[in-house]
Amino acid sequence: MSPRAGAAGRLVAAVRREPLLPVLLVLLGGLSLVYREFATVDSLRNVAVQASPLIVAAVGMTYVIMTGGIDLSVGSMLFLAAAIETGGALAGRPAAAVFAVVALAGLGMGLVNGLAVAYTRVPALIVTLATMQVFRGAGGHVTGQQNIDLPVHLRGIGTASLFGVPWPVLLAAAVALAAAFVFGRTTFGRYVQAVGSSPDAAVNAGLPARGVLVGAYAVAGLLAAIASLAQTARLGAVQPSIGQGYELTVITAVVLGGTTLLGGRGSIAGTVLGALVLTTVQTGLVFSGASPYAFDIVRGGVLLAAVLAAGVRWMRRRPSRHLEMELP
Repeated sequence: MSPRAGAAGRLVAAVRREPLLPVLLVLLGGLSLVYREFATVDSLRNVAVQASPLIVAAVGMTYVIMTGGIDLSVGSMLFLAAAIETGGALAGRPAAAVFAVVALAGLGMGLVNGLAVAYTRVPALIVTLATMQVFRGAGGHVTGQQNIDLPVHLRGIGTASLFGVPWPVLLAAAVALAAAFVFGRTTFGRYVQAVGSSPDAAVNAGLPARGVLVGAYAVAGLLAAIASLAQTARLGAVQPSIGQGYELTVITAVVLGGTTLLGGRGSIAGTVLGALVLTTVQTGLVFSGASPYAFDIVRGGVLLAAVLAAGVRWMRRRPSRHLEMELP
């Protein structure tokens, strides 16, 4: 086989694995042709920076959806984590200490969701709808529903770069690579996919289904908090509106990347591409001067298509496991 044929074969294989890749390339190329100001290194870097918090939060959501669950509280967790970051108790603390506290807070919020889903038999949709209100209310209490400027020493993660690559982009890349390694090379990753594919079979095989669920939601909470660090550092402030509706954008990025809402199938690479496609579309709408509601239409359309597709697959398979999960 010639080198050219081999390269073409690898390209075709890559497209089959991640069909969003050519979509992203076409979007970037089209916008670059239509808007000359888009075709600059600074503009592309800005797209990557804007997508970074979404990538981090969406990677966490991928764990949850892979188990067959959902987390509607991710935007509120992001807000509460940001509120804690600017809380008076952490005023003047070193950045490392503040980041550690915020990460632990996110982990704790995720554990609350995971324990409730795994041990109460209440559907994840209901549990996280309730905690969404609790977390946002707590964040509003901490901030007093006021804009709070972020101290200068906490903004570095949003403005600094390494060898010309912004820190948020490096952070998102590190999170995605770590998550891909966990999915592909660790027992926990295999368990997540097994529980999402067939909870009953996973339980019958002796897998710790409850522990896997708790772990997946804990990861989602942790990464939501890390996403908040990147988001607030970029904005330089915590606003009462931060994270509102963010759960829909995060879920859309995940399902756009190929993770099925029925659980058991998906990829981290697809999620990253889904986040980049959404951010590119949003940037393109801004360049075009379109209505700010246009992105909501696009996002809602993608989610509706994903829900309908999942419904069709469910009707074909009629798996009773999606009506009730029998866990020991």
